[in-house]
Amino acid sequence: MRFFILLIIIIYQIILSDDISYIRYYANEKDFIANVPMKSTSRRGFDHLTAYFNDYNLPVKLEYYMSNGSLTKREIMEYNDDKVLVKKGEVNSEGKFLKLVVFSNDEPWSIEFQKSNFIKDEYINFTDQRSTFIIPRGEQVTQIIFETIDGKKYGKIELDYDYLNFLSEERWRSLPSGEIVRKFKYKFDLMSNVTQIWEYGKNNELISEVALDMVPADQLYRTPPPRTGNILDEYDIIKREIEDKRTLSSSNPIIPHTNFDQLVLKTGQSLDIDFVGTNQNGIQFRLNDNDGLLTVPFSNVRSLTSRMGDVIYPEAIEFRKSY
Repeated sequence: MRFFILLIIIIYQIILSDDISYIRYYANEKDFIANVPMKSTSRRGFDHLTAYFNDYNLPVKLEYYMSNGSLTKREIMEYNDDKVLVKKGEVNSEGKFLKLVVFSNDEPWSIEFQKSNFIKDEYINFTDQRSTFIIPRGEQVTQIIFETIDGKKYGKIELDYDYLNFLSEERWRSLPSGEIVRKFKYKFDLMSNVTQIWEYGKNNELISEVALDMVPADQLYRTPPPRTGNILDEYDIIKREIEDKRTLSSSNPIIPHTNFDQLVLKTGQSLDIDFVGTNQNGIQFRLNDNDGLLTVPFSNVRSLTSRMGDVIYPEAIEFRKSY
């Protein structure tokens, strides 16, 4: 799964310089949407946008500049053969994606989320839905937000990593309630090269537990392709596990972090919470014994620390929690 997420980022690292045909300048996003450009000489000393267009008169790159000429944000766009926007992403100075929006009904993560959390009789129009991948440092996806065409956020997946940058926890939330509807915990053993995965349901009940043995690529299949008949080389991996008497714990994983985020109020009160996100009113969270979504103003909060030990507040809250 971690490889799949990294593959998404690599695939979408697109260089669009060859597609640029001409450039236009706009005073703001409103003028860009209305296609009301400004003269190139008029942009000096003012905030403005620089838009790069291809041969089909479609914008393929947007750059946001401040009045002093410093670049604040760069976005790139990709279109399909019908000239319909299919991807839009914000990149840093190194060309790495910080945020990637995929406009598609076939995006795999959204399809799996919909299958897992919506019954057939529950009407939500997923046509032309979008999936937003949040990559704060341009390296690892920390959040995937699912949104309908009318702007309704119906779910998100949060991804936590350990100090070795291995995926350690994955939480699937239903929005706008913020309720965790599915959760995975991962433990990677460097010594045995085994990854254990625990899956939990809506009520935090253990649904399944599996162990994956990552064998070297040249030893993955003893029978070369094509493999026909009743030949299952993966069986050898399981058989070797039993023969070597390797013990895999059936209990909850021992992972160096707490089960909840830690919220400390200015009154000195400390709370174990499930941090959901933020809005203009403050920090949104859930309590273990409360089914509702609660909000506390920023002015009442002394500190907020994630279950992985990262300081969320009063330091700047990263992309992964601000959507």
